[in-house]
Amino acid sequence: MEVIGKSRGQVVLDSSLDRVYPFFADQKKILSFNPFCKEVSPTELENVYRWDFEITDPQSHPIHLIFFVEQIERPWHTSSEGQIFWRDYPVIIEGDMPDDHTFIGRAQGEMLLKPLSAYQTFVDVSMKIHVDFAVPVLLKFFPEPIIKVMSETAMSFGMQHVSRKMLDRIRQEFHCTVLDSTNFGSALVRE
Repeated sequence: MEVIGKSRGQVVLDSSLDRVYPFFADQKKILSFNPFCKEVSPTELENVYRWDFEITDPQSHPIHLIFFVEQIERPWHTSSEGQIFWRDYPVIIEGDMPDDHTFIGRAQGEMLLKPLSAYQTFVDVSMKIHVDFAVPVLLKFFPEPIIKVMSETAMSFGMQHVSRKMLDRIRQEFHCTVLDSTNFGSALVRE
């Protein structure tokens, strides 16, 4: 079963693009604000990172999610706005995963950073997370529609929780205004 989580946020930060862009380009720092992220580490490939996350299933077993992500930057020096892209980097795992609670996910994100003035920056962030997992044996007794609702609810709640936590930490660095178009998180299940 594949669960897809999405979030989108738009904020206006009371700071210059010169200060905001490096802050958001530091994915290790940004992802440290995510309570589920355990580690961000560079790989042997240029601009490709491994993100390690840990969540718990309904029986409180740890679930490990691993993402391989390439960061592509278009600094504001080349235009009037800066962009940061996170693209899934396709990785083929040979052999079995270390356990049945470890999964490889896919992540995509885009950040647009645009100066509104010398002291204000508009930031538009969108993220999409894909996790393909096997339904645990204990949950297979539930009808499929219930499993779908449970999975969508868990992913939606997770995305909303993470978005709010990250925003709280960003607010510690910058005064900001959240715009109405912000969607803290939603999810859907694909089979």
